[in-house]
Amino acid sequence: MFVISVIAFAIQDGLGDPLQQMVGMSVSEEEREAIRDEMGLNDPLVVQYLRFAGNAVQGDLGISYFYGKPTLDVILEHLPATLELAIGASLIILFFSVPIGVYAAIRPQALLSKFFMGVSTVGISIPVFLTAIVLIQLFSIGVTVDLFPADTGWGQSLNSALSTEAVCRPMAEVTS
Repeated sequence: MFVISVIAFAIQDGLGDPLQQMVGMSVSEEEREAIRDEMGLNDPLVVQYLRFAGNAVQGDLGISYFYGKPTLDVILEHLPATLELAIGASLIILFFSVPIGVYAAIRPQALLSKFFMGVSTVGISIPVFLTAIVLIQLFSIGVTVDLFPADTGWGQSLNSALSTEAVCRPMAEVTS
């Protein structure tokens, strides 16, 4: 955590002037310098980091430049969505990836194992941002699957499980 905090703090310094984001171009240079002194932005980077680390240990993460409110409040506000994504991903890994990996390890020469390994290799090779864009499009448009006979109970269940339309409709009702 220490190394990550140092790297993040060092990168933050190269991202631009937070004061310009806060006040824009309408403030005079004298006022900018006064605000920089008040915020401690003119101090050496080591002094700024030590001040940040000391406050962070006490639970004070400072004020978010983007939201203009305490950073801890912003984190807590977005925590439910973050936990939902993390738990969802963990469940997918637990219920799909682990059994598939165990099967592929036990029977490495089986055709199904080779298929899973090929899909896995392709999945790792595709950039995450591209996968995200495709999945957003897939789930926002909605796809109806009719591979199985709809007049049987099991066929209808499998079709609805593979269709993204059932997932998209409740989301659209919530957001509208």
